[in-house]
Amino acid sequence: MNKELVSLLYICDFKTNVDLSKFSKANGFVLQKCHDAATGCDQARLKQPDLILIDLDINKSTIFEREINVLFNIEFNFKPAVFRILSKIPGSKKRLELMHKGYDDFLIKPFLTQEVKEKFNIYHQLKHLNQKIINQDKKLEKSFNYLDKFKDELKKTKTELFEERATLNNALKQVNQMTHERNRIKKEIKEIRKILFDNIEGFGDLIYSLIETRIEKNRGHGERVAHIAHFIAKNLKFDEKKLEDLRKAAMLHEVGLLFAPQAVLTKRKDQLTEYEKDFFFQYPVKGAYLISNCTQFDNCAEILRHLNENSDGTGRPQGLKRRYIPLLSKVLAGADVFDTLKEEKDVSSLEKFLEKLETFSGTRLDPAIVAWLEKYAVLHMGSDSYKVKGVGIHQLEPGMALGTALFTNTGTKLFSVNTLLTQEAIDKIKKYNREYPVDETVYIRT
Repeated sequence: MNKELVSLLYICDFKTNVDLSKFSKANGFVLQKCHDAATGCDQARLKQPDLILIDLDINKSTIFEREINVLFNIEFNFKPAVFRILSKIPGSKKRLELMHKGYDDFLIKPFLTQEVKEKFNIYHQLKHLNQKIINQDKKLEKSFNYLDKFKDELKKTKTELFEERATLNNALKQVNQMTHERNRIKKEIKEIRKILFDNIEGFGDLIYSLIETRIEKNRGHGERVAHIAHFIAKNLKFDEKKLEDLRKAAMLHEVGLLFAPQAVLTKRKDQLTEYEKDFFFQYPVKGAYLISNCTQFDNCAEILRHLNENSDGTGRPQGLKRRYIPLLSKVLAGADVFDTLKEEKDVSSLEKFLEKLETFSGTRLDPAIVAWLEKYAVLHMGSDSYKVKGVGIHQLEPGMALGTALFTNTGTKLFSVNTLLTQEAIDKIKKYNREYPVDETVYIRT
């Protein structure tokens, strides 16, 4: 239905003589007429009109008037405008009575359709405004309800936050107490660790002093072995922890000899019985067992345990071969052999020393360790009669003499010390270097 058309219900009695043709669609109305009050009420309930006009004699239709009152009790989706049609202008009392009954306005015969429409528009606008006010009131009421609810929730949240704040403050107090206690404990632990470290160092110094006192013929041997082992381990890129373990093991590697009788310690090698020789093979194991009673020396004990393992598998206690022997044990064994070899009477020069050191390569010592020992020798034992310089492989020339034996990084021996290099030898070195890299620095006698 066109929204501009006003649906009109015209209720009147049969005696009413009114020209209703003026309420046509052309004039903006959709008309429905009723002569029965009950039917009019039913039609109003069913059709839900925009406007109801009631035309009856106010004095003569008392029964009709009572029946039409039912109209004001009907529940509409949208309440229609109800106008009363009168034949003359009512007095003030009558107007008040009509208002109390529920009429929205009245019309005086004769009236124009434009008058009806104007009054309806006024009512319609008023109804629209009232509806907006009602909707706004509902929204406002809803907002107030939300606000009240929000206030309640806010109050509840404040209470909870206050409780949580109190809990948090208590927790912070406990955390502060725990932090204070933790710092105290950390300080105590640090002090205990320092005491423990000092005690361990003192224990090591005590054992070393006993070794120095008992084995007089080799004073300072442990310190020298530690220095040599440190040189090799540093070049092999060991970390600080392993360097420290190796140093301790070097200082204490003769601790097992404390179990030997003094008479045995003073004998020459050619005077030892088979039993006494076997003892000298086994003393590192006894020493490892002794210092392993202190857990801080466990790593040192493991290094000592394999000190007398030989690279060719003929050593003690397990007969381990080259790559199965712990690397730290191989380094310590090389340093021990090096310092012992220096004290032998038939080693009168660095040249003879290097020649004799090479005899241990592949048998007692790992060839790679021997290579580092030879470098240590020429760097720390060189003299005016035995000078060397380091050169790169590409600088080698025929006629040069090797100042140390030459090994690949895998331990393969290419040439012995004092070898006079030929072009063929240099080509061999370069060939091996492509597949099995040789040491970056080759030491040449000058």
